[in-house]
Amino acid sequence: MLEKPAIFLRDQDVGRLSITGLQFRDAVFGRSSELSAIKEAYRRSVSGAGELLIISGVSGSGKSLLASEFGNYVSSDGGILLSGKFDQLQQGRPFSALASAFDSYCGNLIRKDGPLTTKDLASKLISSLGREVYHLARIVPTLAIILGPRVMGDFSHDQVCANPQERLQHLLCQFVEVISSSYAAPVVLFLDDLQWADTASIDAVNQLLFTPDISSSLSAKIGNRFFFVGCCREAGIDEKHPLWSVFCHAKLLDVKYTNLKLRCFEEETLNLMVSETLCLSPRVTRSLSSIIYHKTQGNPLFVSRLMLSLSKDGLLRPNLNRRRWEWDKKKIESLKLPEDVAMFITNSIEALSEDVQSSVCVLSCFGATADTAFIKTLEKALDRKLLDSLDTAVAEGLLDKIDDKYRFSHDRIQEAAYNMMNILEQGRSHFTYGMALAPLATGEEEYSILLTAANQLNLAGPEAVQEESQYVTIADLNLRAGKKSMEMSDFVAAYSYFDAGISFLRKKHWEKHYALSLELFNLAAECALTNRDTVSLKLLSEQVIKYGRSYEDTLNVMYSVTCSLASSSKLPKSIEKGLDILANLGIELRGNESSMEDCVNGAKDLLSGYTDDEILNTKRMTDPTMIIAMKFLEKMELGMTQIMPESAPHVMQQIIQISLSHGMSPVSPIGFVHLGSYIAKLGDISEGYRYVKLARSLTDKVGSRESAGEVICFGTQVRAYVEPLQATLEYHYEGHAAAMASGDIMQAATNTICYCANILLAGMNLHTTREKCAESENFMYERKMLIFMVQLQCIQRSVFKLIGTDEKPKNDSAEGENILATNNSVMTSHYFQKAYISFMFRLYDDSKHYTEKYLDCIVSTWANLLLLHAFHAFYIGLVSFWVARKSREEQSWYQRGNKSKLALKKWTESSQWSFENKWYLLEAEESFCNNDFDAAKSYYDKAISSAKDHKFVHEEALAYELAGYFYLELGDIDKCVEYFLHAHERYQEWVSRKS
Repeated sequence: MLEKPAIFLRDQDVGRLSITGLQFRDAVFGRSSELSAIKEAYRRSVSGAGELLIISGVSGSGKSLLASEFGNYVSSDGGILLSGKFDQLQQGRPFSALASAFDSYCGNLIRKDGPLTTKDLASKLISSLGREVYHLARIVPTLAIILGPRVMGDFSHDQVCANPQERLQHLLCQFVEVISSSYAAPVVLFLDDLQWADTASIDAVNQLLFTPDISSSLSAKIGNRFFFVGCCREAGIDEKHPLWSVFCHAKLLDVKYTNLKLRCFEEETLNLMVSETLCLSPRVTRSLSSIIYHKTQGNPLFVSRLMLSLSKDGLLRPNLNRRRWEWDKKKIESLKLPEDVAMFITNSIEALSEDVQSSVCVLSCFGATADTAFIKTLEKALDRKLLDSLDTAVAEGLLDKIDDKYRFSHDRIQEAAYNMMNILEQGRSHFTYGMALAPLATGEEEYSILLTAANQLNLAGPEAVQEESQYVTIADLNLRAGKKSMEMSDFVAAYSYFDAGISFLRKKHWEKHYALSLELFNLAAECALTNRDTVSLKLLSEQVIKYGRSYEDTLNVMYSVTCSLASSSKLPKSIEKGLDILANLGIELRGNESSMEDCVNGAKDLLSGYTDDEILNTKRMTDPTMIIAMKFLEKMELGMTQIMPESAPHVMQQIIQISLSHGMSPVSPIGFVHLGSYIAKLGDISEGYRYVKLARSLTDKVGSRESAGEVICFGTQVRAYVEPLQATLEYHYEGHAAAMASGDIMQAATNTICYCANILLAGMNLHTTREKCAESENFMYERKMLIFMVQLQCIQRSVFKLIGTDEKPKNDSAEGENILATNNSVMTSHYFQKAYISFMFRLYDDSKHYTEKYLDCIVSTWANLLLLHAFHAFYIGLVSFWVARKSREEQSWYQRGNKSKLALKKWTESSQWSFENKWYLLEAEESFCNNDFDAAKSYYDKAISSAKDHKFVHEEALAYELAGYFYLELGDIDKCVEYFLHAHERYQEWVSRKS
């Protein structure tokens, strides 16, 4: 009473209460310690610690109300609250809870902040996401209003995408980052009823929580401005539930996770609730509270429903004379109540009129919420009135009506209404409603009705079908719903629709309904690939291959199978399958023994009759067979680049030849960027540079970003031989973002690993490098990209050694050891990093040993020019001259060092900034070998000066160190100490300075 005196001192309007009955305030009782714990977790999280919190408890324990109270705190504290709710009966709706959370936020912006603020947000979203913002607006309809019809109409609606689900997850992360930075406020995502969560939504939550984006600026991490809080029923989450992956990632990444368990009220807490609700002192209400406690066991929902029922029945009533509440203790004590709140609610519903009962049951078939517009549509479809009865249910406290939406006051009320029907009645109801809505699901704007109709029919199942013709109708409806879900980037929901559509097909459907069957199976296979469901993909593809009427009809499903093999560490088998398919299409890649130089010259001959402008304005490819053939060639190019580099140039030549003959496709820029890379590898850097820039322009010209990640990645490797190395790092940001925006996680990972390698080579602060490598390792681990992860771990181990820590990569595994032993590209990286670290720590025997191992591996390295080639040449050259001074095999090592020196001298011609200091240092080491001490002194100083001028602090340190060893050998101790001290200062700067 002392804490809230106003409640007990105010004069109650008992006259009004005698009409309205008991009214509950949205107040939280007895949860002050829990609310404080949530606030503390929130403050820690947005301060940079990173944290997530789950509120669990039995149904009716007040989880949602507690979360709502926390949401009020966030909003009053200046934070941004995104709030959504999962629904058991709406699991077919793509990203339903997340979409609702973002959509409500956008609606609030329009209502509260006005056009100037929303215009500014639209501008920032377009700047950050480009035309990909269109795909975000597909699942967040109100965002389309903010962006405006002109923007939505201007942006490309191209659906070609390596993995639309990955794209959408990336876009959601970017959206949160934009709104957080725009308003300089932390973002809280609250999702209710997580026990009904779908896999796609939880995958998106994982990205929001645990994946700092490499495409963001170095200092901008979404993680330290984002807090996730969710509610779920006790025992609603087990190891098979999608949310379990969130807990596993939290543990793996040392992110604090709190499970706040709510219990039912103790009797004292319940009395406080009754006291404040009735505005009477706890002493007065204790007798009533004791009865209620023993009948409800303190379940907050049961308590509130019982008190409302008592008020309705007159057992708890306002006394006009005494101006306070009173109750009939004996009658309340004698009430026979069910032990379960669900049964109590069912009894309450059964006490209503048949029309109200029926309308509430109808609404329960569609989940927890429905807006008035949909209910009017349903009235039209069913030819019956619902709204008047639902308003009566609102008056009875079973439903809430908020912002033109009808919502069950609690999910247990919805469940109770739904379970008033037996299973057969539920099935018949769903079927009736689905068939009634199906004719209304026409037109682009009616997609919501389409998904609802399909969902209702799928809940009913094939056994509910009454007429033979309905099977095909429902299968086709599911096909349309699945395609719509694919457009909205929810491939889990899309697969469920296609799978349901297939279940409605009857015997001999391949004969009677071939086109429908082919499209359902092909698209289901595409979704299975995206969802990494290899078992379903295998079964679906076998059916298409068996019943397809032509080879062309099987190409899409065979492409999915080929992609699946490549992503499951079966790259050789994937390439073999792709080669077979291309051969059947008349594109033979086997048996071609042409060298890379021959292939490059052949491609240049094909292009000799075209100017760059003519290439950019070549017609678009329209032949569907050639379009799919180009997609196979793209997979062959990437796969062969890794394990069959000598064959990759043949693929490049075919891509360019088909592009010139049949028109440009989204794959065409890949052919041009690899041509530029091969030309540069053969020694003509400027000509290669021209072609990679042409490839970039062609990417924009063909109007598809599908290949942008690969074009930027390989193009950047060539650009680093012309432009200052430090300036090219940002291109890999862009490449990663472009790849993620198209869902191409393979190229996102490639850009990521190139970025991590390049920042080490560029001399970025080692602690920053360690952080970026750790983020990238998590990115690859989450997506099970083991080959990339193992390759990155080679770099990580070097960084740890340079910093001076015994730390190891987090995700070391036996499978990684197997990849290291069998993959030549990974083995090459491993031995180079070993040789590099051994050299940096002046371990002569190890340097020699690992360099020899490295040299054994490079027989079949990548045909493309990579920046690593220059750095491999540099450090292998340094090791070689060192060994040449000490070894009996002096001549062979000297020749190897001389070869590296000449390569660096050649590359210095194209980029003095990036390579001059390295060439000078190799000249110094060679002069040292030749006992030309005056020349050595000059070149050491030149190397130091050049490294300093071009911002390579780590190589300035190395040049000082090697010069120190040189003067030590000459016996000039003063010079030796001077140079070693300078080396120490620069190494310290490399480790301790912040980039």
